[in-house]
Amino acid sequence: MKYRYKLSTIVFLLLIVTISTAPTQTTLTAEDIAEKALAATVYLEMKDNSGNTLGIGSGFFVKPNLIVTNYHVIEGAAKGTAKLVGKYTRYNIEGVTASDKTNDLALLKVSAYGIKPLSLGNSYEVKIGSTAYVAGNPKGFEGTFSDGMISSRRDKYTRERLQMTAPISPGSSGGPVLNKKGEVIGVSVAIHRALDAQNLNFAIPSKYLKKLLTQTKIAKPLLQREDIISANTRLQWGNVKYNLGDYVGAITDYTMAIRLKSDYVGAYYNRGNAKAYLEQYFGAIADFDIAIRLNPDFTDAYISRGMAKGKLGQYFAAISDYDIAIRLKPDYAGAYYNRGNAKINLEQYSAAIADYNIAIRLEPNDADAYMNRGNAKHELGQYFAAISDFDIVIRLKPDDALVYYNRGLAKDKLEQYFAAISDYDIAIRLNPDFTHAYIRRGVTKAYLEQYFGAIADYDIAIRLKPDYAGAYYNRGLAKYFLRRTLEAKRDTRTAIQLAIKAGDVTTKTHAEELLRILNK
Repeated sequence: MKYRYKLSTIVFLLLIVTISTAPTQTTLTAEDIAEKALAATVYLEMKDNSGNTLGIGSGFFVKPNLIVTNYHVIEGAAKGTAKLVGKYTRYNIEGVTASDKTNDLALLKVSAYGIKPLSLGNSYEVKIGSTAYVAGNPKGFEGTFSDGMISSRRDKYTRERLQMTAPISPGSSGGPVLNKKGEVIGVSVAIHRALDAQNLNFAIPSKYLKKLLTQTKIAKPLLQREDIISANTRLQWGNVKYNLGDYVGAITDYTMAIRLKSDYVGAYYNRGNAKAYLEQYFGAIADFDIAIRLNPDFTDAYISRGMAKGKLGQYFAAISDYDIAIRLKPDYAGAYYNRGNAKINLEQYSAAIADYNIAIRLEPNDADAYMNRGNAKHELGQYFAAISDFDIVIRLKPDDALVYYNRGLAKDKLEQYFAAISDYDIAIRLNPDFTHAYIRRGVTKAYLEQYFGAIADYDIAIRLKPDYAGAYYNRGLAKYFLRRTLEAKRDTRTAIQLAIKAGDVTTKTHAEELLRILNK
């Protein structure tokens, strides 16, 4: 019996060893992580006492009734709601149980049931090059999930941050950043160099969140106080409104940020971009001027100022700004692209092509650069070369109606009329309201003496754009060839009236000449 007891003990010990050393599933699929993360992620909307939306953001449950988000998302708000991604229920934010303004974190109390909170991982173990997943609500679009990698660790003013390639846009701040186990290793926060430029995507390490969770107390209600809202928060609110298309609201927030911090370069720059979207180009340039004075090496400010000058027809001044941007950053594809656009407007087509060549070398998949290079080649009569560029654009953007239209124009020049019509057909299928495509298809059919088909296209163009002088002129011309003289005269007179009203000298001249022929 003694021997048997020892044997059974050995068997038992071996069983323990076998169980403890068996491989375990330590990672999840991206699909599983997405499902888990989005089930606990919320869309936050913060308001003032009057019910006006101050800003939006993301957050996630770390306990059944506790949501974590960025402090700047709630700063200065009087009330707010949290909505689970993909659900209709909104939870009123009852208060703040703990906050860490230094690390941009806050814990919010809500009354929710059946929520499975996300577990926290160890941010100390995160390695550069490891995979990171981000859930959030970028630009107000609920339930976005993306991946990237940890690209660096940053330590600025003693605040450690995990830099990553996973994109974070305004509205995603406060969302969870997870590892391959589905554990939260950080809280996302976007640090914007500039709107319409490169964003720096960071995560606040989970170690700070773990520490904050030990400091939770009875929830204190949100309290709106204008005097505590920082310039950075005003900038973030402005960025959210900007990305939602509320440029007037964004300008208000950027202006408040500037009042709080008169040398806030990013606020001037972003306000300039918002003004540009509102076509307030002189005001935009004034803001870019200040941003450049405060930071003479601000490449994106030169680019944006150049674009605003271009909108005002100041192409030489725009080129000067692009020259500076290229001098500051010789590998900036966007600077060459925009300089090429300015040169096209000055009819410097060969010089524009040279800039597009560099832009394409730096960004080989930039469809717009190929498109504009093709347009420049078309202007120089290099139709085969233009078609080659349009072919590349079609590979990159097969659903872009404009590129088929442009390729059709080049084929027209080469008298490849049937091929041109095929391109116009595709352009119209992709964009049934593409007035110019109907006109050009009608013109090409007229070249082939398909006058009835041409008239049908002009009819559609006129229905889409009743004041289009060129459509009436071309329809009148087609009717002239069909010997429908009275109808041709009527269309030609209409074309002349509309051309005079629109200041279209070319169409007016052609229509008057046609009318003289018709009156003989």
